[in-house]
Amino acid sequence: MALGLFACGSSESRDIITFQQYDPAILYRARQEGRPVLLEFYAEWCIPCKELEQFTFSDRGVITATWPFVRVRVDLTDYESAEAERLREQFGVAGVPEIHFLDPRGDEIQEARVIGFLGPEDFLRHVERALQPLPRKNFPSVSG
Repeated sequence: MALGLFACGSSESRDIITFQQYDPAILYRARQEGRPVLLEFYAEWCIPCKELEQFTFSDRGVITATWPFVRVRVDLTDYESAEAERLREQFGVAGVPEIHFLDPRGDEIQEARVIGFLGPEDFLRHVERALQPLPRKNFPSVSG
């Protein structure tokens, strides 16, 4: 059973949230376009990060609900590196996994922050908090 959790192989056979790798230009572009951002702080060695991927980010409701967001993954696998330390300080990250929701101006929606593993239903409550203050007019429609 645990083998499935760590065998991350190919995700083509199932739906899962896809993330762009962190680049400051992505956050800048999202602000320019007025798009909110889901910013996931992740590490390869982090078991709750893998559980989020397997159980929460593969949930159809979570995938659909996060469609309005630019979804970005910040890889903190080398947690003690200067770059990881800079990013943790910049975003106020205590550990992994941690998920921040940024509004279209690039400001974090503090009350929606996720720390640790959450199952799909609990995670969706955080997504709803993050979406509440946002205008819906500019988001693409979700089909299928």
